Amino acid sequence: MKKIYLFALTGIFAVLPGFGAAPQLRISGGAPDTITSASTVLVGVTDPGASAMINGKVTKVYKTGSFGAKVDLEPGVNNVVIDVFHGSDTTRKTVSIYRKQHVRKVSKKSEAPLMLFAVPKVIETKKGAYLQYGDGDDRLGGSKMGFIDSGIRLVVDGERGSLYRVRLAVDRVSYIQKSYASLVDASLPEVVNTGKWTIVNEGKIDKITVALPKRLAWHATTGLQPNEINIDLFGAFDNSNWIMQRSLDLGIIDYINFQQVSSDVYRIIIRLKGESNWGYDIGYDEASTNLRIKVRHRPKSLRLRDLTIGLDAGHGGNNSGAVSPSGMEEKDVNLDIVKRLKALLENKGASVILTRSDDSALSMTERKRIWSDANVDISISVHNNAGGSALDSPGTSVYYKHLFCRPFAEVMCRSMLETGLPFYGLVGNFNFSLVGPTICPTCLVEGAFMSSLAEEEKLADPEFRQLMAKKIFEGLCNYLKSVE
Repeated sequence: MKKIYLFALTGIFAVLPGFGAAPQLRISGGAPDTITSASTVLVGVTDPGASAMINGKVTKVYKTGSFGAKVDLEPGVNNVVIDVFHGSDTTRKTVSIYRKQHVRKVSKKSEAPLMLFAVPKVIETKKGAYLQYGDGDDRLGGSKMGFIDSGIRLVVDGERGSLYRVRLAVDRVSYIQKSYASLVDASLPEVVNTGKWTIVNEGKIDKITVALPKRLAWHATTGLQPNEINIDLFGAFDNSNWIMQRSLDLGIIDYINFQQVSSDVYRIIIRLKGESNWGYDIGYDEASTNLRIKVRHRPKSLRLRDLTIGLDAGHGGNNSGAVSPSGMEEKDVNLDIVKRLKALLENKGASVILTRSDDSALSMTERKRIWSDANVDISISVHNNAGGSALDSPGTSVYYKHLFCRPFAEVMCRSMLETGLPFYGLVGNFNFSLVGPTICPTCLVEGAFMSSLAEEEKLADPEFRQLMAKKIFEGLCNYLKSVE
């Protein structure tokens, strides 16, 4: 979650002589009571159209009323004087910031150590479970390998804090959150033999079924070429003596194969026709141990009027996202842009599925369910960023998780740069839940920085939000043209 923290301060407030109502003056950042750095970026908010000075130096007031400047600090007490003027009326505020000598502390590692079990244990996965590559963590959680089904029994040989260490194969470990697993009283799972394969064209998908005697963990990746999908099954021996293709003409799969890549890892290899991958879904049907892989056909028509587009306005409800210096909340900006984008798409005949159309708080699970139930053809999540100095203008960025979504994200990024914003980044392997599913091409757009005074001014302008919606719309259109 992105947030800008507002700092409490002790100041002296004075209204200097003048006529009419004194202009408002609020400090929204950069004025902590105590600081160790040699400078701070002081940010204030006044009436739009007013002028401002910090320590006697004129500073720009943006159309939002926000202003800011870098203030150098001497050791000890620093009294910073802020004046704002509106006509002949003036408001002054003095804030005291104490700069103390920085004392370097020796950090003590507080992370829980890895504790190996004397005897391995068995767990069974719950609904919503996912595997992590390692035991690391950050604000988005540990780096996810992918979600797996419930009812899968796995060997765990240790624990660290809230994680179990999973022994996927002889030479492969991963981690799982304890909250998504239950310890079971059972013998250690044995490596099993795979059974027969079938593949059939079901109209909008090609469906592969692999017969298994029990549910196994799996990990799917797309290759550097987006038209290849590899799925590793853990705890399996190859005993599949044929692949039965029940539809002579498949919709998107060119061929499939399998390979025993190590003593207990069985790889399913799927090669697609053409150069694009339009999504896939892997899992077990309810009450079944047979693995099913649904590979989505490319839509017969890529005209907008023939597509269903999923749109997500980030945050909502009690999750405001970033808050700008003047008090704009990201959740509201995101929703406004998404509604403008929806209108552009519907004007061209597209069917649009919103995860939220009002100030609702929805979980990531619910947002993903909405898109999945609607069988969206392509999806976009809209956010705005925060961080860094308020005096900087970091710019726009686009994010994706899976390699097959990179072409979509790259085209979208090029379109967003036509807003005139600087390039902040094209970010891959983004560990965010909503871009984790593989059901269709998807990306996340971080339009601009709420925390930047210059970019806040742009985001406050309805015409700029319309421009942003237009460039997201054009980015989507450009991508569809590129894969025709």
